[in-house]
Amino acid sequence: MLSRFTVGNFLSFNKPQSFSMLASPIQKHKQRLFEADDVKLLKFSSIYGANAAGKSNLIRAMAFARDIIMHGSAESSDTLFYKLDPKANRLPSYFEFEICIGGKLYSYGFEIIIAEREITEEWLILLGSSKNQELFTRNSTTGRYTYDPTLLSRNEDVAHFKIYINDLKHVTNKLFLQDIVTNKEAIYEGNEKLAILKQVHHWFEALDISFPDSLVSGYSCFSTTSTDEILSAIKTFATGISHVEAKKVSKEKALEDAPSDFKKRIDRSLVELLNQNQPVTGSSGIRITCNGRLYLVHMNGKEPEFNEITFEHNKLKNVSFSMDEESDGTQRLFDMLTVLLCTKTQAVFIIDEIDRSLHPQMTVHFIRNFLALAKKKQIQLVITTHESHLLDLSILRQDEIWFVEKNALGASQLIPFDRFKERFDKKVQKAYLDGRYGGVPLFDSFFFPSGFVDDDDNEREDLS
Repeated sequence: MLSRFTVGNFLSFNKPQSFSMLASPIQKHKQRLFEADDVKLLKFSSIYGANAAGKSNLIRAMAFARDIIMHGSAESSDTLFYKLDPKANRLPSYFEFEICIGGKLYSYGFEIIIAEREITEEWLILLGSSKNQELFTRNSTTGRYTYDPTLLSRNEDVAHFKIYINDLKHVTNKLFLQDIVTNKEAIYEGNEKLAILKQVHHWFEALDISFPDSLVSGYSCFSTTSTDEILSAIKTFATGISHVEAKKVSKEKALEDAPSDFKKRIDRSLVELLNQNQPVTGSSGIRITCNGRLYLVHMNGKEPEFNEITFEHNKLKNVSFSMDEESDGTQRLFDMLTVLLCTKTQAVFIIDEIDRSLHPQMTVHFIRNFLALAKKKQIQLVITTHESHLLDLSILRQDEIWFVEKNALGASQLIPFDRFKERFDKKVQKAYLDGRYGGVPLFDSFFFPSGFVDDDDNEREDLS
């Protein structure tokens, strides 16, 4: 579960800004909180803001950090620093996740000079109510590193561990967390505490981040052998779909017209998927959109199995529709079904612009559905949205609402709604649209082409 995310010097974020899933002391909707290590975490959060305020940049920061953790920095973008500061290209960018694993809170983060693709610092800390415990830290500039010797139960493994971390003293394009879980199974045998490194790495493997134009994302293994549950969920959204079919196809057939770069991306995702499907971590899957067709992929042993999903409408048999023949709203709906049909015991979903192409009532219906499920399931959902109909304190808690807006220097700032101390019965939708909480565009003029005459102005002159 996610507790907090902090980012600095990335796209529109200048100084470090923190987004938190820590629950406030309010008593409303307590049944959908997650309790861990003397803290309570929210299972849902919504982020509002005007266009270009930085909502999507917050999600991009999470996705960028996840990619560095999984693949290193060698192929990362070198232009995503905060460009409104002339010095920012030479300064480190900051990424830190506070996450809950096994009821305990951990802080994992790193700093990277994006323009140079140079990772400068990295740390993993066990957070305590009175004292924190550094599990490992490293600085690739100075070569200094530390680690907690209690991670290793067997003395004979200390030398090997020192070699592993010493090998990365000055390596700047790879994180220690990635290196220590790659082809080093032997050191985990008999060292139970060391397993936290694999668990943290897997947390990022399983983190499901979806953008409106995502071609590859997780689906957390809702069944492809029986599509009844998918159909049942779709029917609640009044799409007109009457049947869902899953047809097994070969990988070669599914990707035959895909560009080579896309195929490489799929191969890399399949490697991650294979790693996720180890017995200790449970099963997962990925959703692929290729040439307008939707494929759900899961691992059958060590081999990927592709299933194309098609649809029938109005109970008309033998007339199937591929995904690109469905409306934009129906296509977007599948990002949402990923959440509702999740079979994992714990999962974190991040969806950017969830309301894109959706009717307002469909978005609200989905969130109500999720919040009901969240009372029983250990899943989290973070969304960015413009949907003001959700700003209803009979639906959401005050601490489940955040705003993003830019300051006078053009840097994005995160503002929690509960800072405003509104009453539980406050009608906040109108106040939000009126700009009371920030996070909305405020217009003070119109643009008219030269020579354009506003008829309303003429009428006002006539009346005078």
